[in-house]
Amino acid sequence: MIFFHVLKDKYLRVVFVLIFLILFFLSLVSFVKLADISSPLIIHFDVYKGIDFFGGKTKIFGILFSAFIMILINFFLADFLYNRQRFLSYIFSFGSLAISILILIAVSVIISVN
Repeated sequence: MIFFHVLKDKYLRVVFVLIFLILFFLSLVSFVKLADISSPLIIHFDVYKGIDFFGGKTKIFGILFSAFIMILINFFLADFLYNRQRFLSYIFSFGSLAISILILIAVSVIISVN
């Protein structure tokens, strides 16, 4: 059975469920908040130079999609390495949690600026 190792360990199961809930919640919030905006979005703002990167809604969903792909790769690696190095699978899972929290902060800032 695929993903059996990750699903049987309660720590990995809780962490990956939390990660996927964060990404789902973030994509839902960004879809609702950015649905009525048609102008270019401010993606990056520098204090000294001002606004230096504009983008559309596809950039935001591209960030979410790339985060989802990174989390999915870490999920596969954590499952693959579970029997060999359990500590390394924990590193992958908690690293994925850190990535999802950073993506949550970044997309939340982009939404709040726009």
